[in-house]
Amino acid sequence: MADAPETILNRALARLLHDAGLAIYATGPGPIPERGIRIDGVMPTGVNEFTLLTPLQPVSDGRANVIYRTQFYTRRAGSPLVARAWAAGLRGVLDQVEYTPNVLGISWAQEFSALDFEPDSQGRSAVAATYTFRGRRP
Repeated sequence: MADAPETILNRALARLLHDAGLAIYATGPGPIPERGIRIDGVMPTGVNEFTLLTPLQPVSDGRANVIYRTQFYTRRAGSPLVARAWAAGLRGVLDQVEYTPNVLGISWAQEFSALDFEPDSQGRSAVAATYTFRGRRP
């Protein structure tokens, strides 16, 4: 069975973040790497720095187009400035960019919202950012 469009998009985004040095996309079994990335699921508690991509419900945009949405949640060791710097790197890769990632007929990507989180009891700050991607129906 073919993968859902949201899964295709999140895999492409994980590879893009890996190539940009923002996360480590490791597929297959093995230990969860520090600065790793997961495409859906739960946030691991055993690592300090990790990114989770959560697909959100796509929104129809006419007969042939669709707005895909993904939430990026990243946790980083240190002050909120560390997490904000990561989010700035993400903006540099994805915000208001054409044809990125090159899947599902994506023609435009942009940041929709972002929220900073104060450090937890272990000194890890976080950022949640939602991005929208204008693409074509599969």
